[in-house]
Amino acid sequence: MKREKDKIYVCSNCGYTSAKWFGRCPQCGEWNTAVEVEGAMKKAPSTVEFESSKSSIAVIERLKTNMHEMDRVLGGGLTPGSVVLVAGGPGIGKSTLLLQYASALAEKGSVYYISGEESVSQILTRVKRLKADKGTLFLSSSVEVDSVFSSIKKKPIAMVFDSIQTLHTSGMNALTGSVSQMRECTVKLVEYAKSTNTPIFIIGHITKIGNIAGPMVLEHMVDTVLYLEGEPRSGRRILRSIKNRFGPTDEIAVYEMNSNGMAEIPDPSRIFADMDSEEPGNALSVVVEGSRSLLVNVQTLATFNRRSSPIRIARGIENSRLLMLSALTSNYLGVHLENNDLYLNILGGLKVTDPAVDLAVVAALYSSSKKMHFPIKTVFVGEVGLDGRIRPVPQMKMRVSEAKRMGIKRIITSYYSKEKDTIGVKTVREAITKALAGDE
Repeated sequence: MKREKDKIYVCSNCGYTSAKWFGRCPQCGEWNTAVEVEGAMKKAPSTVEFESSKSSIAVIERLKTNMHEMDRVLGGGLTPGSVVLVAGGPGIGKSTLLLQYASALAEKGSVYYISGEESVSQILTRVKRLKADKGTLFLSSSVEVDSVFSSIKKKPIAMVFDSIQTLHTSGMNALTGSVSQMRECTVKLVEYAKSTNTPIFIIGHITKIGNIAGPMVLEHMVDTVLYLEGEPRSGRRILRSIKNRFGPTDEIAVYEMNSNGMAEIPDPSRIFADMDSEEPGNALSVVVEGSRSLLVNVQTLATFNRRSSPIRIARGIENSRLLMLSALTSNYLGVHLENNDLYLNILGGLKVTDPAVDLAVVAALYSSSKKMHFPIKTVFVGEVGLDGRIRPVPQMKMRVSEAKRMGIKRIITSYYSKEKDTIGVKTVREAITKALAGDE
């Protein structure tokens, strides 16, 4: 008898699967996101052999290149057999970055770069411009996954597929770029990577709201998810690790995009902080991103509002945090921000989620509203509670070390952190008083 594939429905937003069609996704609550895909073929079960956990195994060595920032974001090098998804907006530099990294890996062995978005001649033009032809790099514009794998003559040490939206696999009639095609292609890429111990990079586009185009299940299937972000008109790019089974998450690498490709910035603190600014509304802080500490500059502007409803705009932190910290500043520091338009910016385009920046935001808001500045080379590190008290933050030793390396003289933080060479405070009012006291 002819075997049939089960029909299942997948939510294109969160990856929820169901045997029946649904109008509203039970998991994420979105409407009309159910996409019909073909499930696995019905067949008799086969015998499975299990491996004992006491079996001996060789230690896997990571592949390291001369692109140290990329290696660090991956957790100290590229893990054999891993599948890495690199996502970002159009024109942000995903293909450029991975072509450079593929060239760096090619100095150690054969690397296959498969692009469904460019012809081979177009890829070669970019290879020559980036001077990425130093190793054994093989190029192809084929988009059929099975044909690519069957055509490999020499075992690669890595493969790059640009992009997942252009790939398709035989035996499936769905359109290229559809949810079912992307899901099936990713399954085959993962199977090949695990069975041959070959690391594979997959480039993915993002939607208008910032999610990876296609089902969220793709993020669950791969080992590592990297986001390349930055202002389209600015040359600065930040590669951020969102998920990593073989290394730390929230790790970042900073690049400068120029005519020669992506140039690594090994000391990003020098571009994220303006240590000598004496203008009101500026405050410095030290945040931790993955295994790296960074000195950042918080800038705020408070202007009188002549309209009925004030504006609150934040770039670099969540807008809700600005609302909370501005209310806290008004309540505990005696400044009236309710009638002011407030603008906040983290210098350099960095997006910060570390709560250690809270105290710097409060200090910057106070400085801007009072039109006064703090002594230069003063840093604020601490999480602020709704009661106005300063809470300690983890990894203070690393933060203090980074601040000293950058020439910071005064570090204002929580009294309970008990770290040497810092000024301990208990409340935001005490923090502002100690900061204004300068070197006295």
